Amino acid sequence: MAQEKISRWQLISIIILFEIGTTVLFGLRMQAKQDEWLAILTAMLGGLGLMWVYTKLCEYYPDRTLIQIIPEIVGKWLGYPLSLIYIFIFAYESSRVLRDFGELIVQTILTETPILVIMSGLMLGIVYCLRGGVEALARLGEILFPVAFLALVLGWILIFTSQIHHFEYIEPVFAQGIRPLWNAVFPFLLVFPFGQTLLFMMFTINSNDRSSIKKAGMIAILASGIILSLNMLGLIAVFGTELLKETEFPLYTAIGMVSLGDFIMNLDALAILMMVLGGFFKLGAFLYGTVLGTAQLFKLESYHSLLIPWSTIILAMSLIIASTYTQHIDIGWRISIPYLFFPFYVVVPVLLLIIAAVRKAGRG
Repeated sequence: MAQEKISRWQLISIIILFEIGTTVLFGLRMQAKQDEWLAILTAMLGGLGLMWVYTKLCEYYPDRTLIQIIPEIVGKWLGYPLSLIYIFIFAYESSRVLRDFGELIVQTILTETPILVIMSGLMLGIVYCLRGGVEALARLGEILFPVAFLALVLGWILIFTSQIHHFEYIEPVFAQGIRPLWNAVFPFLLVFPFGQTLLFMMFTINSNDRSSIKKAGMIAILASGIILSLNMLGLIAVFGTELLKETEFPLYTAIGMVSLGDFIMNLDALAILMMVLGGFFKLGAFLYGTVLGTAQLFKLESYHSLLIPWSTIILAMSLIIASTYTQHIDIGWRISIPYLFFPFYVVVPVLLLIIAAVRKAGRG
């Protein structure tokens, strides 16, 4: 399989866009109430630890992706089924992200358009991009990351200059102690979004500077954690914790409330731009992990032939995983994160690293 190369900055850009992709959509579960922004920073520290685990595994097996590393560590009989599970997890994540953004568009700007049409269009755009290889996705990320970041910063500036914020909503800090903070971080914020960066073990073989992968990953986690924490701080200041918990698309709603005089208003499109850009790269990254992992597991020459079959399956999955958007979110919080993603994003990689380290020490 031909190797495609991406630069360190391109990798950082994709990871940050991936991290903020669907996370800026939600008010999260608000378990830490007005300290939710601190919970995100705390989870970010855990995310740095997980990134260290992921990149350490890549250092032990520098020419392998996650799907190729697993059988080498635990053997073929256990490794191939485990690799297959990860491929299906990436596909399931793809379907969830696609549903998120389909619902966003349908409930906000294209209310009369069938959700199937919207999701099909988004999926076709990503398939077209990946037909050009992961290099095309990386170059697009490099170009569009500054656009998304500036749009987000502009959104914050508009929110804090339009008199819709109330800083008293943020106080007091640590009003209920550490326990709510811990409940917010573990396992939810640790997994969503930081544990999801496990996916980038599928990208490391594409880096043209293997020695800087760990540094790139750490920079991306730090940057995305700070961005998400500031975003949450702003949303709490606008809505308060109780209203924020009940608001489906809080960033979209907050920016839509902005009104500066009679000439800066109706800025909903700015929020849509930020969220769709992040969603495009999150869905694209998960789809790439799915097709590349399948090609490697079954030793195919190229993953390109798998793009249409897998995108069709993912589109169908996105429609059947839940009957309503509320049910979709509830399944994610109550079932997927604690019982599926946490074990495979946190527990299994740590165990793999321990086994790999013991074997390396034994050989040394």
